[in-house]
Amino acid sequence: MKLTTKFVLINVIIVTMAIATTSCFTFVSIHNEIRRQASVSQEGILKMFWELLKSKGSDFHVANGKLMAGGYVINGNYELPDKIKEAFGGTATIFMGDTRVSTNVLKPDGSRAIDTKLLGAAYDAVVKEGKPYRGEAKILDVPYFTAYDPIKNSKGEVIGVVYVGVKESDYFAAYNHLQAIMVVVAAVIAVIFAFITGLLVRKTLYPIIGKVSGISEKIHSHVGAIASTMDQQSGFSTQLSSSVVEISSTMEEFSSTASQIAQHSQSVVERADKTLDDTKIGAAEVENLNFKINDISQNIQANLSEIVELGRKSKEINKVMEIINNIANQTKLIAFNAALEAASAGEAGKRFGVVAVEIRRLADSVVESTTEIEGKITEILDSVNRLVMSSEKSFQLIQEGQEYASHTVVMLIESVDGVEETADAARQISLSTQQQQIASSQVVLALKDIEQGVRFATDSIHQTNNVTDDLLELSEMMRKLVLSFNNGKEVGGQETAVSVETR
Repeated sequence: MKLTTKFVLINVIIVTMAIATTSCFTFVSIHNEIRRQASVSQEGILKMFWELLKSKGSDFHVANGKLMAGGYVINGNYELPDKIKEAFGGTATIFMGDTRVSTNVLKPDGSRAIDTKLLGAAYDAVVKEGKPYRGEAKILDVPYFTAYDPIKNSKGEVIGVVYVGVKESDYFAAYNHLQAIMVVVAAVIAVIFAFITGLLVRKTLYPIIGKVSGISEKIHSHVGAIASTMDQQSGFSTQLSSSVVEISSTMEEFSSTASQIAQHSQSVVERADKTLDDTKIGAAEVENLNFKINDISQNIQANLSEIVELGRKSKEINKVMEIINNIANQTKLIAFNAALEAASAGEAGKRFGVVAVEIRRLADSVVESTTEIEGKITEILDSVNRLVMSSEKSFQLIQEGQEYASHTVVMLIESVDGVEETADAARQISLSTQQQQIASSQVVLALKDIEQGVRFATDSIHQTNNVTDDLLELSEMMRKLVLSFNNGKEVGGQETAVSVETR
């Protein structure tokens, strides 16, 4: 084989191998990184989907043939999948059993894929075994990067599935386009290089060897410039990696703070709920107290009526005593008259006089007794009057207490409403802080992905630097080869001394 042919083949092989090696390494690294980032991204999106679903209710069950999250009906409700698509892109689905009941996955005709079934390895892992599934799966015969979690009821039974995913073609579209372009460019470069090299060799080598020398010098110079540029890019990439690490550290601290705030806000919610319960209990107790005071008021009013009736009867007794007194006075008068008559009757009326004296003494005793009874009755009436006045005052105080108790019940009911609003506000704050903590966690994950991507880019630049160094050595070898031609080395099997101007 002629030296010129060897020269062409060697140069084409070297250039082709260098381009192919660099391209393959780059493509493999990019492909693996895309798959890794797709998996990490779906894990984070699935966590956010769970948070949105649990915000509707954490008690998952099936009622009347529909999947429920607390009181939230999932069947035919596309709110949550559409929120996921709006925030992150891709697809999201909630299954009842193995059947799609809420989804943004579309059929070929553009309609939602409602009532279609979960199949394959994801079905075996999630529905049969109750385990999460992460990986690739076909949905309506289209490959996706996916993440599935089982939905379980309070008994631990699998009653549904939560899914997020993105088409593989969406992730690899730019990669495939870049790969096709690089392959075409590499092929074109190899063909052009082979053509130019063959053309140069087929022509008279010696008249143009000076041009080849100039080209080799330019290639050497350009490769050196590329190496210098790659060194600068390496330094910039290192600085960028350091900055991303600092930002990631700051965001991790922020995420930790947000987590603590979420925990404290949850404690506030628990205290607000306890305050609400205690306030309700206090309102109920005060209301019971109001009922008891009302009962006491009614009893006092009844007792007051009985006391007034007792006073009335005491006054009637007093009237009877007055009648008895009158009778006793008349009896005394009659006895006095009888004594006078007995005295005038002489010996015959003596015994009758004794009887008259006794009757008079008895009448005096009756008068004394009725007088004493009247005194006691007067004391009873005074006591009754004082008791009536005291009872009326007590009744008035009880009525005032009842009014205060009623007012207190109204205030406590208003307080219950206020505390309930406070508890609702605390729950909203807790939910917002939890969402903030989740969002900051997503930012931390994204920064870590960027950090890994920068490290990958830095490694790729180092690899490219190594390849550039190899190209620099190859260009130096080619420059020396051209110089050897200038010095009259073997060409086509002959020794020839050639003097060519080198540019």
